[in-house]
Amino acid sequence: MPVSQVSVFLDNRPGSLSELMAHLDKNKIKVFALSISDAGEFGLVRMIPEDPILTTRILEDADFNLAKSKKNSEVTVVVISEKDRFSKITHMLSDNGLNIDYAYSSAVHLDGKFALVLRVSDLENAEKTLLKNNIAVLSLEDMKRNYK
Repeated sequence: MPVSQVSVFLDNRPGSLSELMAHLDKNKIKVFALSISDAGEFGLVRMIPEDPILTTRILEDADFNLAKSKKNSEVTVVVISEKDRFSKITHMLSDNGLNIDYAYSSAVHLDGKFALVLRVSDLENAEKTLLKNNIAVLSLEDMKRNYK
């Protein structure tokens, strides 16, 4: 159930993120998760929009600079709870030789639990490991259903 994310390079200046978000708002694109990281003169915005293909087309047509690596475009989304804490998930993945490259939170909540986005070194094996251990893994459709 890999989920596609869209990554955009922005100039590190006031207003660049606002311009990006305005394009998404104008096209009525919902964003379920968002991460912003500073890289000197530019920033990297990673997001999970409701329609990654349409979002990519809209942003490319508006001349935004997208990061297009297939390897970096898919993530897994897990549900964090009191029972399935992040520490448990990190331990489980590391015990199976899997590295978490990065993680970010989402705006998706399920009965008081929240969804966390993970970029893992081997997405397929990570999802198999998580599911085998009864960790809830969400699809994009699950995210859409639970976004409030």
